[in-house]
Amino acid sequence: MPSPSKILVVDDQPVNVQLLKRALEREGLTVFPAHTGQDALDMVQREHPDLILLDVMMPDMDGIEVCQRLQQDSRHKNIPVIFITARSSKEGRLAGLGVGAVDYITKPIDLDETIARVQTQLRVVAVNREMIDLQRRLEEARRAASIGAITQGIAHNMNNLLGVVLGYLDLIKTNAHRPDTVRANAENLEAAVQRIVGIIRQLSSLVVKSRLPTSPIPLDQLLKGAVTHPRARADERP
Repeated sequence: MPSPSKILVVDDQPVNVQLLKRALEREGLTVFPAHTGQDALDMVQREHPDLILLDVMMPDMDGIEVCQRLQQDSRHKNIPVIFITARSSKEGRLAGLGVGAVDYITKPIDLDETIARVQTQLRVVAVNREMIDLQRRLEEARRAASIGAITQGIAHNMNNLLGVVLGYLDLIKTNAHRPDTVRANAENLEAAVQRIVGIIRQLSSLVVKSRLPTSPIPLDQLLKGAVTHPRARADERP
């Protein structure tokens, strides 16, 4: 069962945050509150929400600046932001949409409308994630098919060359009393072996090029994932 979507609600008025929190939690969503712009940025770093409800008018750091900072971070720039604003003018709405917001809600807040807009954006998020996953799987399938075709061709060539090698060995054995023929067959044998070596080098190059990218992992995280309690290991045994 998929985990509930995470919503970050940002407003400098605690009563507004609580109102939205209760309404969204009734819809089965996980809600994280924040009351300042900096709190919002810190919460994004910790919780990686699926959607942000962001008040525009806040002291110290307003919603516009928060959204701009999110857009500058490649890890969080794709999190959809719905602005909550008292500005009903076209200019005010365009200002919010211009810094990356996907939608806006005007105050006083209509809870039914807010929930509908949130659910719409969450569906968009889900579709985008499915598209990214589909693209990844298609790329893996193309890669597997490509590597499969290449290795099949290499195996075919290797089999042919091994047949050539065995043929020249038989000729050398058969004509062991004829030094000139043995020398000629040995040269041809060496050429066939060199072709095999060349194919092996190409195969090694292919393996290096197709190797998945790696990234460093702190040793403490690696050990934390690898070491389990003895009782836990015992419980896993059939």
